[in-house]
Amino acid sequence: MSSPSPEGRNPRKNVFLLGFVSMFADLSSQMIYPLLPQFLVQLGTSTTLIGLIEGIAEATASLFRTVFGRMSDKLGRRKFFIYRGYALSALAKPFLYLATGWIMVLLVKFAERMGKAMRTPARDALLSTSVNPNRRGRDFGIQRSMDKIGSIGGPLLAMLVLYYSPENLRLVFLLAVIPGLLALLFIPFVVENLEATKQDKDLPTPHFLRNRSFNIFLVANILFTLGNSSNAFLLLKATEEGVPTVFLPLLWMGYNFICTLAAPIFGHWSDKIGRRPVILISFFYYALIYVGFAYAQLPIFIWLLFAAYGIYYGLSVGVFKAYLTDLTPPEQRGTAYGIFDTGTGLALLPASILMGFLWENYGSTTAFLTGAGFAILGLVVFGVGSWIDQELKKSWEPPW
Repeated sequence: MSSPSPEGRNPRKNVFLLGFVSMFADLSSQMIYPLLPQFLVQLGTSTTLIGLIEGIAEATASLFRTVFGRMSDKLGRRKFFIYRGYALSALAKPFLYLATGWIMVLLVKFAERMGKAMRTPARDALLSTSVNPNRRGRDFGIQRSMDKIGSIGGPLLAMLVLYYSPENLRLVFLLAVIPGLLALLFIPFVVENLEATKQDKDLPTPHFLRNRSFNIFLVANILFTLGNSSNAFLLLKATEEGVPTVFLPLLWMGYNFICTLAAPIFGHWSDKIGRRPVILISFFYYALIYVGFAYAQLPIFIWLLFAAYGIYYGLSVGVFKAYLTDLTPPEQRGTAYGIFDTGTGLALLPASILMGFLWENYGSTTAFLTGAGFAILGLVVFGVGSWIDQELKKSWEPPW
């Protein structure tokens, strides 16, 4: 960077404003998410095809995260992309009400994910310049925790609709647009740090692309993501082991409740002990959870595993964002978040297809154990790579 970082000069209210945006947007999304796998099954869709739908929607939209992230860096207008991204996602959801086959579901999923690709890098970049560097883990954790509050309310609203209109999944999809539109009301009050986004924005090559730590983290997460398929498979596992469809929103709500508690706690922990140890623990913990899902055969174990899985969220998402922020200058973070999300998002396509294929041909146990194996591979790459990186820095550091 050519000048001191202007981070932390924006009002910290951005953390909570963007938290409310995420909360209402997730309230909308999570009314739908736990019901969508069952809806696809009702439409006659196979598990392999469900994996393909999830993978295509995530991976294709992820290609655009770098594009939109770089555009937000170049234009220096984060809110422009945040508003339009959330609007696109909100307006796409009601079309599920009209879906008669998996192709329509795929198109809706793609549009919704495209909106996320548009907004996420810009949102995280704006947030990164609104917090004190000493509180990054905690503040990213708070924002993600508010996001998960919406994830608790969404399934509750879905259950309420289904209580008065049993099995009417389409009505749930139609009503989900309301909280999605409410999320847009908070964005105009967010304060954008123009000084941060204008610095060196015409640099042809982002500095962080030559940062070993960034590249090691990116590669490790791509490998990890090959075993981190869509959470739709966790819900299918719950159904397979006897959890009734009507309780799926409640199961998902319990997971998100734990996420809400865990995100700020482990984010603050990463501020105190460092990001790397927490990231390593998150990889190992995820592998243990997937081994648990592989061998779970009773509904009670599924409920316990979903609760335990919420702790993984607290160990990972906010901490990962804070770690990327540690590694990149503020005027290039839209691009950095975009590249990271694109790399991991593209890995979701083979991950979801592989999960669906293994499940359909060899059973869910083999599928989940394979996911655990990729998590261990990511752990090894990040752990060994980070150790080598630190040793090299002790002896020699390149002039960039």
